[in-house]
Amino acid sequence: MMSVSDRTREIEAPLVDEWYEWPTPVDWPFYLRLLRQRGDSGVPRMVYLDGSLLLMTPSLPHEERKERLNRLVHEVAVGCGIPYRPTASTTWKRRSRRGGVEGDHTYYLANEPTIRGKREVDLRADPPPDLAVEVVYSHDVTRAIEVYRRLGVPEVWVATERRFQILAPDRPGRGRRYREVGRSVGFPFLSAEEIADRVYRDAPDGELRWAIELRDWVRETLVPRLDAGGRAP
Repeated sequence: MMSVSDRTREIEAPLVDEWYEWPTPVDWPFYLRLLRQRGDSGVPRMVYLDGSLLLMTPSLPHEERKERLNRLVHEVAVGCGIPYRPTASTTWKRRSRRGGVEGDHTYYLANEPTIRGKREVDLRADPPPDLAVEVVYSHDVTRAIEVYRRLGVPEVWVATERRFQILAPDRPGRGRRYREVGRSVGFPFLSAEEIADRVYRDAPDGELRWAIELRDWVRETLVPRLDAGGRAP
C-alpha cells in the first residue's frame, strides 16, 4: 500500500507551476499528516476544502509578483506608521470549517495588537489574518477564497497575470460572501487601481529602482493623504 510519503514523492515532478488535485477524498487527519510530512518548507502549498486537496509549486513569475505585493504592504505599513505583523504563508486551518489554506502572504493589521507576541495563533480563539494575498498564474483560486471566507478573513487581494482585485465581505456576520471593492479595507486610503499600477508596472532599471520609487510614492502621496484624513480616490 502506498504511504503518504510515497504519494508525496510521486507528485513532486509535475508540480512545477501547476496545481495537482489529490485523486481521492482526503479526511482531516490525512491532511494533517501531509502537513507534518512536508514540514516547514512550505512547498508544495496546500488548499484543503471539504475533503478535496490541491497542491502547488509556484513559478518564478508567481514568486516575483508575490514579493512585489509583499514589498508594497511593508512600505505602506511602515511609511504610514500602521502596526502590522506579516505571517507569510502560514497554514490557516479549522476543522470545524472543513478548510485549510496557505496564502502567498497573510498579514495582521487591525488585529495585530491581539496576536502581538504570540508564538502560535489558534483560530478557535484568535482572529484570522486581516489580509490575505493570492497570486494566480495557472490555478483556480476559488477554493482558497472559499476557505478564507469560512475562516472570516476580512480582505483578500487576488493578482492574476493581468488583473488585480480586492475582495471583501458583502455584509457582517454569517452567510456573507466576498465582493469586489475599489479600495483596501485595512488601508482605506489605498485604492485597488493604485496597487495594480505599482505592482504591474515594468521595471526597466531593475527592482531596486522600482522599490525606491515605491517608497518615494508612499512618502510623497500616501502619507500626506493619510495625514489629511483622506480615503483612496
